[in-house]
Amino acid sequence: MNPDAVCRTVLNEIEECLSQIKQMPLPPFPVYENTNKAAAYISYRLKEYDSVAYYLSEAHGGGIRSKLSLIMNPDTASKKELNDCLSLNSEYVAKRYNGLVERLKEMPSEWTLIQITKNYNPKDVVTPRPTDKPTEVSELFISRYQCGQKHKNIKPLTIKVDKPKTSLGQKTIFEVLKKSLEDTNDRQNKDPSAIRNLRDSASQSIKNISQEIHTSWIKHWICMLLGNYIDEKLSAEVYSVIDNVIEEENMTISDRGRMILYQITNAVVQLTNDEINNILKEVDCSTEEMNKFESAINKYKLNGSHLMLKKRHSVLLILDEHLECLPWETIPCLKRHPVSRVSSVHIVHRLYHKHKDSIQNGLLKIKSQGYYILNPDKSLSNAEKRMSSFLKERNVNWDGIQSQEPTSEQFSSLLKKNNILLYCGHGNGTQYLHSLDLDKLDLQCIPLLFGCSSVKHTDKGGRSNFVGASYGYLKAGCPCVIGMLWNVTSLDADNLARAMLNVWLPGNPINLQEKWPKEFLDQQDYPMERELLRTLAIARKTTRSFFNYAALVARGIPIIMSD
Repeated sequence: MNPDAVCRTVLNEIEECLSQIKQMPLPPFPVYENTNKAAAYISYRLKEYDSVAYYLSEAHGGGIRSKLSLIMNPDTASKKELNDCLSLNSEYVAKRYNGLVERLKEMPSEWTLIQITKNYNPKDVVTPRPTDKPTEVSELFISRYQCGQKHKNIKPLTIKVDKPKTSLGQKTIFEVLKKSLEDTNDRQNKDPSAIRNLRDSASQSIKNISQEIHTSWIKHWICMLLGNYIDEKLSAEVYSVIDNVIEEENMTISDRGRMILYQITNAVVQLTNDEINNILKEVDCSTEEMNKFESAINKYKLNGSHLMLKKRHSVLLILDEHLECLPWETIPCLKRHPVSRVSSVHIVHRLYHKHKDSIQNGLLKIKSQGYYILNPDKSLSNAEKRMSSFLKERNVNWDGIQSQEPTSEQFSSLLKKNNILLYCGHGNGTQYLHSLDLDKLDLQCIPLLFGCSSVKHTDKGGRSNFVGASYGYLKAGCPCVIGMLWNVTSLDADNLARAMLNVWLPGNPINLQEKWPKEFLDQQDYPMERELLRTLAIARKTTRSFFNYAALVARGIPIIMSD
């Protein structure tokens, strides 16, 4: 039997397993995820790329999807619509690749979903993993899902990235990160000088990891990670550079080859000539045709130095839960642009349907109706002074509480009544609201959680999905959650919060360095910025440590503040 026939037989058996899982009352989602990864891997070998895109889309977000899809017999049309976004037996899933494309077309054309998936490993199915053990990654799949219907000839594109052959591979990245986090969390160390040295070392480690992801891991495929230009003329040029060559030379080229070429022109100013050549090798065309493309791309690059500073639309990163701990937002090609994290295509699709009436041009519009909770357990008095002083100086006319713990009922009420909840304290605030109570809420609120590890996803080991408080907030309908991937120092956390709110909220930003010169060491520009995701890049510049710089992330969909 030839290899393709063997692959086909195995794929049929996997499909039968997936069919049985879908019929279970409480499906084992980690098994479902890994089985889809196996199907994607085999489909990639068979070069059935549409199937690869579908299987990989099903291989993400099982933890939150399983919680959300427990709504039995939804009693309203809107709840049924939200449930259909998640159910394993919805029409979207039944239609497979076509169902995936339907989801994407329903969502705003400004959104680009970038999914990064750890390749299938049979050990993940049969071997329970120890808690927080650094993962091993051999290969990655990167999938690019363009939303909307504006770009009618754009299809999902998936490429496979091999394990880096350098001395510093993926496993080392995870080990370095784990050691850095352990060093900075060591409560036994009381020596200020030693603590500073550990934090400096951790900062350098995170910076190295950020660079390593780019140079030795993703390499030339960073071209897959960039959003589209906001300027529609520039966005159209990306496609016309390639389309003109195909039409002028009367070429026949596959959809996949065309999609890869589009990614080169979309990211051309971020790529070296060697990287461009490496990507061109993946295109199924003759040497003569490749030379034609290379010539057109190089001409476009030569005249495109102005493109480096052009604004791009948001990227929504869908990360394999084992890759969630890494500082993706800080890699060179992404750090200037709006980036958020979502758990799966299904989750972002559900968030879109829940909030679509308030979404325009890919941005959920909200008003500055907020509430603050500062230092609820009374252990962060300096942070309380910093934040309360800022809110007064910036004329943020919100109600709030300081040095006071909210009751469960009060915390629940604050989430329901406000568009924004600013939380500056330890953790993520759910210590004041049981997760079962949070699950019952139907929210529009955006929690800004400036506490340590507030949006971290934790590995509990075994064969379970990772867990995190941000799942609960998103399950309750919060369109976006801002927080920290790991523990951060108090001053930098406050600086991040103040800098972000300073440029985002209605009214004119103030000069933070002028008001608090000992806390904001460098002179910064504070431009008005109403898009929430863009404020994160501005806020990160105020940190004293790259370790803290890289901790700030968003989970959810893009938000814009109404004036």
